[in-house]
Amino acid sequence: MRQLIYRSVTTAPSGKAADDIPAILYDAIARNGLEGITGLLYCEEEAFLQVIEGHELSIADLLGRLIIDDRHRDLNILVDREIEGREFGGWTMTYRERRESVDDFDERLRVLLAGVSPETARYFRALVPA
Repeated sequence: MRQLIYRSVTTAPSGKAADDIPAILYDAIARNGLEGITGLLYCEEEAFLQVIEGHELSIADLLGRLIIDDRHRDLNILVDREIEGREFGGWTMTYRERRESVDDFDERLRVLLAGVSPETARYFRALVPA
């Protein structure tokens, strides 16, 4: 099993990564379930932070699509490693909705990160106040 964590920057005309979430969700639901890919996508302002995990060939194929995806740029791989088992049991997309308080969002992110490895969690935990 392979896990990748990357950051990238949106190319949405508004400069807000959340504007791309509906299209990303549609694509993820359509393909990732079939390919056995799980993970977590976080977006804030102009940036995406995502962890994806799955079988080597599925992740390699997805990475190839991500590299040419014109919805973002400056893709920077932070972690590329083998893992023994999934850290994210289901495909999860998370972002703070306008009507969601910061505290509610922080709690939701804490739940999503419960049980993941310290290496994976450190990229996302920096987003959640202690």
